[in-house]
Amino acid sequence: MAKQTTTGTIAAGMAALALLAGCVGVPDAEEMRGIRAKSADRRLDDLAQKTTTESGAYLSGPLLLWEAVSLAQGYNRPLQQERVGREIARGRIEASYSEALPTLALTGGYVRRDEELGTTREGVYVPTRLQDQTSAGLKLSQPLFNGRIGAALRASKLYGEWTEATIRAATESVQRETIRAYYAAVLSEHLLEVNQTALETAERQLENTQARRRQGMASNYDELRAQVEVSNFRAQVLQARNDKDVAYTALYRLMGASPESAVDLVDDVPLVAEAVSFAAAARTALERRADLAAAEYALRLQRESVAAAKGRYLPEVSGYVSQAWANPDPHESSRADWGDEWQAGVQVSLPLFDGLDRRGTLIQERAKLRQLEIALQDAEERALSEIRQAVLSLKTAEEFAHSQSRNLETAQEALRLVEAGLKEGQNSPVEVMDARQALTKAAANYYESIFAHALARVSLQQAMGLMSPDVLPDAPVLGGAVSSGRAVGSVGADE
Repeated sequence: MAKQTTTGTIAAGMAALALLAGCVGVPDAEEMRGIRAKSADRRLDDLAQKTTTESGAYLSGPLLLWEAVSLAQGYNRPLQQERVGREIARGRIEASYSEALPTLALTGGYVRRDEELGTTREGVYVPTRLQDQTSAGLKLSQPLFNGRIGAALRASKLYGEWTEATIRAATESVQRETIRAYYAAVLSEHLLEVNQTALETAERQLENTQARRRQGMASNYDELRAQVEVSNFRAQVLQARNDKDVAYTALYRLMGASPESAVDLVDDVPLVAEAVSFAAAARTALERRADLAAAEYALRLQRESVAAAKGRYLPEVSGYVSQAWANPDPHESSRADWGDEWQAGVQVSLPLFDGLDRRGTLIQERAKLRQLEIALQDAEERALSEIRQAVLSLKTAEEFAHSQSRNLETAQEALRLVEAGLKEGQNSPVEVMDARQALTKAAANYYESIFAHALARVSLQQAMGLMSPDVLPDAPVLGGAVSSGRAVGSVGADE
């Protein structure tokens, strides 16, 4: 009874320790709020300092496009997460060698039995099983043959290449988004300038109309119409200023920079016209796209998984050598002293029936292989579809940009004529306001058309697999005949 009580007490104590170990260190909801509050205080302090901290690099001064891309590739958080995959791949490669390399294990144990066993011979008690048993040993095992070694080694290297392909795809995506955000910020600046210029002109027009009304040369309607125009442009300036703040915040986020940064964007949005054929673009995409390379590696990786599943039907052969030290002596169990023994041998194992585990695994791996074959075909078809759409979108965007350029010139000339007519008494102030609004709209449309064209080129670059840190969309990189274009910044001078 005492033995049973002691055993129960030990079991209960071990269970309590296990339960305690599982609960310690897990914060509840209230504690988690406190943890997040400390993190919030630290982040807000970092932002208030306007220096490079854990919250990101504080940037100020001129910023070129290639500098923005370089910063994004170095500090973009999601991209940093993707690059950690290299360590995972390195670990998987090293782990794969376990199928071929030997293993060395150190073992040890202690057993306390309820009582000692023995026998009496000719009046002398001789123990046959001691109450305390202690042992230690070393065992070296070397796989000699199994059906998984080759597949595991090949799969690990394929996984490394697949990881690099996925990192390249993520890098290209971050670069595209950074370029888009940079150009969007540039666009927001130009749109703000357009609306500010329009507001200043409208305010001068209002003052002029009020002076003309006092002289009896303008009606109440003319003055009210001028006041409405000023109010409308003020609202547009406020919206444009907010859009600029949002655009810059998005750019800072992609670059991993502090949202309190204050940079001056140097590069304008380019208009670089190129003739790109669908056949050439499609061939380049099928050869160079990172997602297609990743899909190809995933397919080859799954083939090795099928090979490993088939290998489970083959015998496994391994050799081993072991050295053991034990008390009682392993050669004489009744001798209460340390002794040792060694063993060497070869083990062969061939499962005959495993409850259909191997068969079920092989069926699954073959089905996954078929899925990836279909996925690769789908990725190629999707790439071709993206190329076709990108080529057509680029052509349409180029035509739209040129049409908006002509429309801007027409609006500028119309405003000049109306203003001249106002001085000669041939046109009214309302006509001047309408012409000014038309010019403002035309300028905004032109900036947006250049922006859309630049994004179409960037999308085509990424779709073709040509997106790389040393290739930026301000020069002809797609191939074919090139016609000179005009950057966005030049429009402001024309206006």
